[in-house]
Amino acid sequence: MLATTQILTLQQRQAIDLAKESLVLGAENLLNGLDRAGAPRLSHSQVRNLIAIANETESPAVVTNFIRYQIGRAGKNDAWDKPGVSSTGDQLIEEIDNGTVAQALNHVETAMEELRQSLDLRSTQSARMALIRHYLGFVSRYLKYLEKTQPKSKTRRDGGGR
Repeated sequence: MLATTQILTLQQRQAIDLAKESLVLGAENLLNGLDRAGAPRLSHSQVRNLIAIANETESPAVVTNFIRYQIGRAGKNDAWDKPGVSSTGDQLIEEIDNGTVAQALNHVETAMEELRQSLDLRSTQSARMALIRHYLGFVSRYLKYLEKTQPKSKTRRDGGGR
């Protein structure tokens, strides 16, 4: 992680920790929904590359920019963007910007307000990045579980990547 990371207070870290339950469920729901829709599954190394990007930055926009880059360079059999099927990349961006991660950030902000603390812009961005990192980690873990318990022939095995 970057040395310039905004230090979160103990209360902020506790609020983020409480939000992890919804992040785990959101990650599992995302992958299960994509499987039901017939979307190709990301490879574990593709998700690890995405996590590496999230660990290198304090900017949520950098993470979504990387996902959009992957969508733009995707081939016809790539899980990032499969024509006619729910795009994994678009779904990840939606979850980060408006779905699971955004809702978790709202819970963190509400918890801080109840403690009569507010998150300044830098703390909010740091909290959002912490939530994104946790969410992507849960996506990675659940993907590994799915690969083992529900093999899918459409899974890309070549690592895709950056």
